[in-house]
Amino acid sequence: MKEKVLDKNEVRRRLNGMRINPDGLEARKYGVSIKYFDSEELKPQKRMDYEAIVELNVTQGNGEISINKTNLFFNQHEPDFINEILAESISKSLYPVKVFYNEKGIAANNINNHEEILNRWQEQKNKILEKYKSADLDDFFNVFEKKLENKQHVAKSMNYDWFWNLFFHPVLINYGDRRSVKNEMYLAVISYQYPLRFTGTQIIEKIPTDYHSFKVEFNSDEIKAPTYFYPKNAEEDLTLWMSLKVHFDSDVYHHFPMHIRAYFEIYSKDWEGKKIISRRIEFTMYQTNSEIYKTKVLSEKSPFITGGLIKLPPNKWGFDNFEQIENDW
Repeated sequence: MKEKVLDKNEVRRRLNGMRINPDGLEARKYGVSIKYFDSEELKPQKRMDYEAIVELNVTQGNGEISINKTNLFFNQHEPDFINEILAESISKSLYPVKVFYNEKGIAANNINNHEEILNRWQEQKNKILEKYKSADLDDFFNVFEKKLENKQHVAKSMNYDWFWNLFFHPVLINYGDRRSVKNEMYLAVISYQYPLRFTGTQIIEKIPTDYHSFKVEFNSDEIKAPTYFYPKNAEEDLTLWMSLKVHFDSDVYHHFPMHIRAYFEIYSKDWEGKKIISRRIEFTMYQTNSEIYKTKVLSEKSPFITGGLIKLPPNKWGFDNFEQIENDW
């Protein structure tokens, strides 16, 4: 096996110091799907699918990220019920949304194009009124527009979105000496409510994948579920638990999101302590234009330039350990 040029401490330093590399970073397209399941059913009770286009622009050292959502489908069909049409119209108004974005992959809690959003909403509202009119609809418009006019409220409402929670979750952090740290994640598992806090363990893999990415995984602690998830007339001794597992793939060239998979579960336990799933939600986000990596060249400064392997110190006889690879860190 060919001797590698980096020692363990240098690989650690590079892993823990990663930043977004914007040079040559092109707009990315993602296919996104959120599926809601009852118990162990294979077919989702409901699902939502859409495409997301994300573009990062850096001007004089300041990063701004633009996110657009298109081709929204409900249960694998285009919006046709009034609630679906309203949801699509709101989405077309909010997106594209632009926010500041730093080198660690964190978005600022602000909206940079609020006026554009207000103008798009007026266009969408007029289209709706061409086909639908009712007192209930007018009431909805009045309530929604008051919220939309508040820039801070719009910024806060973005946190009610799974894509937003997961895309901007801190991945480029310090993982210590063993690539594993305690961390927390916020995820909007209850519709229209502020995200729930999950504590858990986050690890980073030092060996890159064969599809140009490095992996980060978050595994939450098991915590008691809020009363929202309990069924009506639930037995007094029923205890529901919840857990979250998320897989992140970021590319090794720009350290920017490629794929995300999240699995959320609500469950009780039998007398042996085995899970009895009552609800689960699956989120998937896959980059669709991944052919852009075929011509990329990995930087010599990358923590993945060795393929995840390290140079070991000489053995006790003073010879290089060419064939021994240390993988316990």
